[in-house]
Amino acid sequence: MAVTPRTSTLLAALALGLALPLAAQQASQTIQERLDLSVLQRIRDEGLNRSRVDSLAEYLSDAIGPRLTGSSGMKRANEWTAQVFRDWGLANVQIEPWDSTFGRGWERVNYSGRMVEPWIQPLSAQPLAWSGSTRGTVNCPVVLLDVQDTTQLAQYEGKLKGACVLRGAPRDIPPEFAPIVRRSSADSLLVPPAPPRAPQGPMANLTPEQRAERFRQMRAVAARINSWLKAQQPAVILQPSNWTYGMLLVQSGPEAGPARDSANYEPLPALLVQHEQYGEMYRDVKAGRPVRLEVSVQNRFLSQDLNAYNTTAEIPGSDKANEVVMIGAHLDSWHGGTGATDNGAGTVVMMEAMRILKTLNLPLRRTVRIGLWSGEEEGLLGSRAWVRKHAAELGQISAYLNVDNGTGKLRGIWDQMDSAAIPVFQEILDPLQDLGVVVVRHGNTGGTDHLSFVAAGVPGFNYIQDPIEYGIRTHHSNVDTYERLMIDDLKQAATVVAWTVYEIANRDEMMPRGPRPSGGPFGF
Repeated sequence: MAVTPRTSTLLAALALGLALPLAAQQASQTIQERLDLSVLQRIRDEGLNRSRVDSLAEYLSDAIGPRLTGSSGMKRANEWTAQVFRDWGLANVQIEPWDSTFGRGWERVNYSGRMVEPWIQPLSAQPLAWSGSTRGTVNCPVVLLDVQDTTQLAQYEGKLKGACVLRGAPRDIPPEFAPIVRRSSADSLLVPPAPPRAPQGPMANLTPEQRAERFRQMRAVAARINSWLKAQQPAVILQPSNWTYGMLLVQSGPEAGPARDSANYEPLPALLVQHEQYGEMYRDVKAGRPVRLEVSVQNRFLSQDLNAYNTTAEIPGSDKANEVVMIGAHLDSWHGGTGATDNGAGTVVMMEAMRILKTLNLPLRRTVRIGLWSGEEEGLLGSRAWVRKHAAELGQISAYLNVDNGTGKLRGIWDQMDSAAIPVFQEILDPLQDLGVVVVRHGNTGGTDHLSFVAAGVPGFNYIQDPIEYGIRTHHSNVDTYERLMIDDLKQAATVVAWTVYEIANRDEMMPRGPRPSGGPFGF
């Protein structure tokens, strides 16, 4: 085998938080990795020329569909991924329950709706998760409830019974005048990350503790308003989508918490309505023009099994088998589309990386484990539960790698403020520059499952991806379907992950452990 020693360096600019090009040299620290480039060639050939990403993505998106945690779709996804891993010959395949219950599952059964006054048209809407059902088809006047605190409720007392209630004004969403970047240029990746935006408005001068307390107060006010609203006995609650052009940004309903956690709580029916149609109804009602809807909403709660599950599997290591390299992605999704880019894409990338390593029968000193998480969309619940349940094993995990930012190519990786990891990643990723992998970025990235590991002291990293349409079209929306996947990008991503894992699994040393964070976005 052609084993080539390569030397990488840590730039002095690291302390300034600069993004680091992979080819950077001349530094105050050096680290030497031994990269087996003949293995890289085999991984590239398998990952780019014989990929299973397309068939995996098509089945997950089209045959299984949306995967709301606790739903039958999520259960099918757990079972399917576990069976695929068994078919591939992976070891220790488990569908593992959390160490705590999730609560009632929920899924849609049927929805139909139309506006019958001032003129007839279909109502473009979807039920919000953990919302209730109507008693058959209801014909209801549309009434506006526009309140910010409980002192404003008295004026609406007794006026909402049997009504379809608009919950406030829609957002003003201007046209997209400026071009929106779909692919990141190398130059943009190599500039320093923008500093966190300072809080704006009335919270600008509050301390983090004061802001947290203010948010708790706001949630308490919202809960009191929802309780009052339920007592008014409206027929349906209507909320506007926060995206325009017909996209429905579908998530949880206003009573999701008590509906999920209680065995008997019956929430109000709640629909997310297309931004444009919601605006039309809002303007009509404000102008005094009568608006009437005909709506049927049928959902069901699933109470037989209150647990939620993660799927895990392994490729056993050799002389360092008691040490582990973990990769993962969240398998759950929202229900508006089929969860293709969020996060079916990350799921099939990580599955394919495991297939590449297993198919090529590559020597792995450390065990390689995959975790496909549920409950991410409700607060990283599945990965957090796994970390709690396996606390005794965390010291043996060399690194956790995560993919969860859409369908784009991998362009690098965040160091998650673990600067000692930078020269290691620079060396490992340097041979992938021709695939577009160009940067190891110093800083934090949040919002997904690597944070569960970082919070527990495990080196956790999330890859940098080209944005494509993730933040403007597909994230949590009804158009998050197979059509929005960039299959060639996913092949590249799986190839990059497989190579990264191979190298970390075969290093003499475990990945360096940075300082464990306290509080902030990691303080679970």
